[in-house]
Amino acid sequence: MSAGGSADGAAAGAVDSMHLLILGVVGGLLCIYLSGFLGDVIGPVLAAIGAVLAIVWGADAIRRVASYGLGTGVPSIGYMSLSVGVISALGGLSLASSLNIPLIGPLAGLIIAVIIGAVIALVATKIVGMKIPIMLQCTIEIAGAACLSILGFAVAIAGSYDLTAVFENVVATGFIAVLFIMCTMAIQHPFNACLGPNEDQVRTLKCACSTAFLSMTITGLLSVTTGGLGWFLVFVVGLIGWVISFRAFVLASCNDAASTKWAGLWPNVEQ
Repeated sequence: MSAGGSADGAAAGAVDSMHLLILGVVGGLLCIYLSGFLGDVIGPVLAAIGAVLAIVWGADAIRRVASYGLGTGVPSIGYMSLSVGVISALGGLSLASSLNIPLIGPLAGLIIAVIIGAVIALVATKIVGMKIPIMLQCTIEIAGAACLSILGFAVAIAGSYDLTAVFENVVATGFIAVLFIMCTMAIQHPFNACLGPNEDQVRTLKCACSTAFLSMTITGLLSVTTGGLGWFLVFVVGLIGWVISFRAFVLASCNDAASTKWAGLWPNVEQ
């Protein structure tokens, strides 16, 4: 891992984790809610950006909790939390539909994610006996980020956070499975890619931005099935964001490396 130790030590970084939490929760929810009022073209883009913000928040939470152990724990908590994200997202929309109050769907999903995440963390620390002081906080954060990232991309595809629209365009089509795998990789990959004694929070977050925007690009392609021009704008904005963020990540990696050298192509004959 980065260096082990506490979240205030090895996992400390230049960007305050509380700021990222606010960015993910407030920014993610705001983008998802505003997408319902901005039409079929701008709305999906804003919803997808909300998912991007949630992914960056979740990647930082993964970084903090994973600094306590070995790298094998990153995929485990990632897939577990994204499972919670799918369940809570659909659960929140279902609750809103049953109460006939669609507006509470995204918020209800986030609250359900927080509750399930807390229960899982308490089982892990109190029953399983995992000695990670920030397990409760980070599991709640990752579950919340998972829920908002799934919701953001689902709304971008469906064009609405109404349960019927999401079910017809995301669940029934099987895209929910794609979102599950895609968001899992987007959240857990950055720290896995950057871990080591020279791991740096800013560089890891640049990688998180690149995986988030790449996921947004794929979401744009999935949105073709729902018609309209929204898919194209989601695809283009995601592609531009990916190029900028991935370039920033590569430059940061080269700057932080002791040296870089082009290894050349493989030889024409066996050696």
